[in-house]
Amino acid sequence: MNRKIMARLITASAFKRPLELILEEKKLLDQQAVASLRKQSAELGISFEDVLIASSSLPDEVIFPAIAESYGIEFDAVREPVAFSELPERLASICGREKILILEKGDKELVVATSHPSRINSLKPLLAALGFSTSFVVTLPARVEAFLPQREVELPENALYSGISSLASTLKSSDSGIRRNEEKISDISTSLETPSVVELVNKILMLAVNQNASDIHAESTQSGARIRFRIDGVLADRVELDGQTASSFISRLLIMAKLDITEKIMPQDGSFKVTCENKDIEFRIACMPGIYGQNIVLRLLSGAEAVKLELGNIGMLNDELRIITTTTKFPHGMVLVAGPTGSGKSTTLYGVLEAIADPKMKFITIEDPVERRINGVQQIQVRVNRNEPERSLTFARGLRTILRLDPDIILIGEIRDAETAQIAIQASLTGHMVLSTIHANSSVETLRRLENIGIDFHLMMSSLMLVFAQRLLRKLCPECRTMRQAREKEASLLKELRTNTVYEPKGCPACMNMGYRGRTGIFEFLQISDTIRDMVAQKGLTESLHYIRESRLRTLLESALIKVAAGDTDFVELERVCGPCL
Repeated sequence: MNRKIMARLITASAFKRPLELILEEKKLLDQQAVASLRKQSAELGISFEDVLIASSSLPDEVIFPAIAESYGIEFDAVREPVAFSELPERLASICGREKILILEKGDKELVVATSHPSRINSLKPLLAALGFSTSFVVTLPARVEAFLPQREVELPENALYSGISSLASTLKSSDSGIRRNEEKISDISTSLETPSVVELVNKILMLAVNQNASDIHAESTQSGARIRFRIDGVLADRVELDGQTASSFISRLLIMAKLDITEKIMPQDGSFKVTCENKDIEFRIACMPGIYGQNIVLRLLSGAEAVKLELGNIGMLNDELRIITTTTKFPHGMVLVAGPTGSGKSTTLYGVLEAIADPKMKFITIEDPVERRINGVQQIQVRVNRNEPERSLTFARGLRTILRLDPDIILIGEIRDAETAQIAIQASLTGHMVLSTIHANSSVETLRRLENIGIDFHLMMSSLMLVFAQRLLRKLCPECRTMRQAREKEASLLKELRTNTVYEPKGCPACMNMGYRGRTGIFEFLQISDTIRDMVAQKGLTESLHYIRESRLRTLLESALIKVAAGDTDFVELERVCGPCL
């Protein structure tokens, strides 16, 4: 079997051919049909492959062999997969979550069948973290669904969750579920007796709040809609809705956000507030039409609560805490937090404000949106007036006014453009401490990003005192995590940390059988020293980058390895966030 697996590993690296070309060569579609699908792909912003599958232009038995050929890998719709009961628990969990089948399993090799070959690169590190070299084949979606174990999402037993599935399966659309004059739910935790789609929406919103979800995804499918929650940064399936129920469910959400339920072409944004178990929760809604219908994402914001955040609780190590508390004691300068959306940048800055709180100083923030309320801080929200743009309160306009309000510390939710960056830098050079976030992959790339949007690097280096990048890793559930010996490659990465044991997830009721509970931060700190400023002034930013990289306290990967060695997380999470390293 090993020879066969090695042969497939070699085959899998074959040159990827355009799917459109294969369809035309095999006379499966003519040029006009291919051109039409290509146009839909461009208009919808999704891959040609996905448009072809969704269009039902050809049966799956024809489409998927062609897709396999385009990736240079084998198509297999014959072999029986290894039974799930014979797989290790972690491997079976990944198969169920990622919808893949194991066709062959050796000690260190796998042959995996998938109906989504575009996801092979993201699947490889997940399986490599379990110690397997993997080759892939393409199979039919129907075969994957047929062999996957049909089981409910494993959650603690509660009436709320059990009621959702039964309600979704029996619900019939009715006029009582869609009312034009209803603008919001006053208290969803006391309105669960109302029949119809209103009850379904209320229960799903309550479940999301109870499970600490950050987002609710309602994704239209060919048969209805799939509801998923993002919990600790990872999406988890919750319930499937049939066509009519899905339509009513989405319409109900749009009405709550005062959006147009008849709009089928343009994207829409809005918000609504509810009260759930004495907590005020704001939901920000983004709606985008897709090929099967509306796709909605709800972001949960507990903005009405005043919160107390401790920097130590978000994962900062002692030396990182010392740097950030020392830096923010200076009377002026700029501190930037870099990272992608959802990496915890705003939460970290809230923690900084809590750490440096002083009744003798004035703190003002301008945010979009205000995600948390902080005692003793004046918080301003950016507002966009679509009818009269000149009356909008933008970051730049708000920041100019804030400078006249005599602040000591200014927090800017995000530096999005050159104008905001220029004003922020000027504020930091004229006696204010400025804290803000920026979209960049690392602390070093932040300097490049500012230069690319037109900021003079001499001014930039004069104002910047600290830049740090951050990411969030899921924490292993302390109730059920299991210890094992590190494998060879893992041990080599952990050598300097003097440990040869690691932990991995198992799953228990405390973590909803996910194996993870909560998240922790990893950080890459770069202090802008006088040496760096002098070097950039003499040689320019590009020529100084090598020295700047060497000046970082530690990289994101090094920070993540510390968390792995401490048993806070595992290598699967490390590779999900930091990329393959094993």
